[in-house]
Amino acid sequence: MLSITTNKRIDPDAKQLFSASLAETYAEVMDSETGYLAVKHDSVDRGDLWLGRAGGSKGDVVLLEADVRAGRSVERRRAFVLEFIETVHEKWDVPASNVKVVFTEHDGTHMMGHDRVGGDWKPEG
Repeated sequence: MLSITTNKRIDPDAKQLFSASLAETYAEVMDSETGYLAVKHDSVDRGDLWLGRAGGSKGDVVLLEADVRAGRSVERRRAFVLEFIETVHEKWDVPASNVKVVFTEHDGTHMMGHDRVGGDWKPEG
């Protein structure tokens, strides 16, 4: 699950387009599929989100909490982060320095849906 929190007001249609694009990027970079991926947007008031390098709560801020299956390399995760930050900057005009990403890694069996219990992540090929 990818959870985005921002204090910048984003149009709901723009959020949906961003989510679809983000899912494709995640699947490509993180060697996954989009079918089981969830993207959540939380919009908060400016005073509800604080990031020191953004001037506290004065600037636009975007946080991404990425709950992912364990096993991906730092290089793969970093490539995804850089793509995410660049896209946020381009699409939403948020300074790259005001974007922060945190990964939480889980065993595959911690990821469940109505039709399956997830497996451990292994690179394709």
